[in-house]
Amino acid sequence: MRNLKHINKLKNIKKVIPLLLVVTMGAVMVSSCNDDMLDKSPLYAIPETDVFNDPIFLNGYVGSTYNGIKVHYRPAAGGLIGLTDLAFIQTQTNDIGGPGEEYLQAGMTPENVDALTNGLWAHQYKYITNVNLFLEKVEGSAIEKETLDPLVGQMLFLRAYMYFELSRHFGGVPIITETFSLTEESYSVPRNTYDEVAAFVISEAEKAIPLLLNHSDAPSGMATKQAALALKARMLLYMASPLNNPSNDLAKWQAAEVATKAVIDAGFTLHPDYMALFHDPVAEDESILARSYTSLNRVASQGGWGYNYDFWPSGFDANQRVTPTQNFVNAFQMTNGEYPYLADGITVNPASGYDDQLPNIDRDPRYYVNVLYSGAIVQIFDGSKSAERAYEYWEDANPTIPQENPDWNGETIFDFGKDSKSFWVAGKTPFHWNIQTGYAFRKLTDFTSPRASWDHDYDNVTSYFRLGEFLLNYAEIQMALGNEDLAREYINRVRKRESVNMPDITSSGADLVRAYRNERVVELNLEDSRFYDLMRWKAAPGNVDLNPARGITSLTKDWSDGGKLSYEYGTITTATTRATWPGDHYYLMPIPVDEINKSEGALEQNPGY
Repeated sequence: MRNLKHINKLKNIKKVIPLLLVVTMGAVMVSSCNDDMLDKSPLYAIPETDVFNDPIFLNGYVGSTYNGIKVHYRPAAGGLIGLTDLAFIQTQTNDIGGPGEEYLQAGMTPENVDALTNGLWAHQYKYITNVNLFLEKVEGSAIEKETLDPLVGQMLFLRAYMYFELSRHFGGVPIITETFSLTEESYSVPRNTYDEVAAFVISEAEKAIPLLLNHSDAPSGMATKQAALALKARMLLYMASPLNNPSNDLAKWQAAEVATKAVIDAGFTLHPDYMALFHDPVAEDESILARSYTSLNRVASQGGWGYNYDFWPSGFDANQRVTPTQNFVNAFQMTNGEYPYLADGITVNPASGYDDQLPNIDRDPRYYVNVLYSGAIVQIFDGSKSAERAYEYWEDANPTIPQENPDWNGETIFDFGKDSKSFWVAGKTPFHWNIQTGYAFRKLTDFTSPRASWDHDYDNVTSYFRLGEFLLNYAEIQMALGNEDLAREYINRVRKRESVNMPDITSSGADLVRAYRNERVVELNLEDSRFYDLMRWKAAPGNVDLNPARGITSLTKDWSDGGKLSYEYGTITTATTRATWPGDHYYLMPIPVDEINKSEGALEQNPGY
């Protein structure tokens, strides 16, 4: 039950812990101005008795362990939306571009999976080791129980969360709950089964609940009783889902039902403003666990540039690491509750009132939060001042006739939009990326921050658990139990958010399943949901292997006709042609080859690899 990668670190832990720079960083984060810090031992050599008997150091140790929870949006940090039907990976700028392309070509292997997941296996076990050491050393701590219990609860929660993360990537993994002894004969440990890992996550969450603070009493971003309830409920949903419940055991769905209802009844409400959920300050009325995206946790959490650099389009002098597909854009209904297109994604739905030449009118209000489309106005930080800026993915319909551009982008003679391919072909920006669909993701970007900067503390919030997800989870559970009326009720609760207020879902059967899954796309975009949903539903064919991939292939602006835009839609030829889904083995990732080799045969590889 132990991981070889960390033996050398653990062998060095005797009476002094020289590797606790992260602890002191965390302690400073907790109390950077505390005068008692002046009386501590040198930071390069902190005695164990100081660390595990001093609440300041111990708070810092716990705070640093939150970095074990990966940043789930960032493509560079393992965000996998580019492996679904909702987005393309921009291979020129994306840290997972190469292995992502290999994945889409049915080429994921034990040799390249670490690059795809940004070293998730080792990252999680590194912090699991931190938790195990903590739990061993605080057993005799002199810290008062009232202070110590919430810290122990947080560490139990964090370890459980990391095992949940491992389980949804790899299935069963070794459950490691103690550090190594120097007298161990062997450090090689076999895998536990998926069900054993899931049961461990649930048990640890249950142990954490009585130790943790209530959400109303805890600082923002801290794990609470309600966060542990949410983790337990999500784990049970995954256990009940088709990937892990091939016999469709209804008892698993019933267990998920009880746990999810406990989260829903825990006192949270839907925040009235959908957009505000993803920007500071944290919307504590709906957010069960969310963390502000700061320079400290950004750098510590798998190292990285900011959200703006990841999601802003090239015309904003940024990387646009992932690009929305037409599939994603088509998921947003019209305000009358009709889909803009029929199921083929090409034929306009005659009941919708949708006009593909006026595509941004009368859409679900969440469309305007999630999609950056041509003509959308944003308030940006430009130089030392804020200014309005239109997203301009267009070419001049009459480029030989000079025209004055009435838009806000600082050009008087302009034959192309600032976000078009022609803009970078003309050398007006060093940022130029091949895959363009006419759209960009808007939900997580902070346009009021300095552009092309990864050192700024962007106004972003990372949401790990929120009420909206669990209302939808409960609807899914009710569908599985045959209670369609209740399922519709909970989907419609999400749709009735004050700033959304979409018509009720009234469908049934297969149409209700489609409506539910579409609602998750719209509501939970970029919240670490879609890829894992497709895996646990065993719904990858036709989604992961989306072909052809569509978007806007031509968008022209006719200045002689009042700046009228003309759209053409079609296949994005620069996007990767995806291989046919290779089979059920692909629903789990392979264990990294280095881990298999180090285990000396104890770790068994997932089937198919």
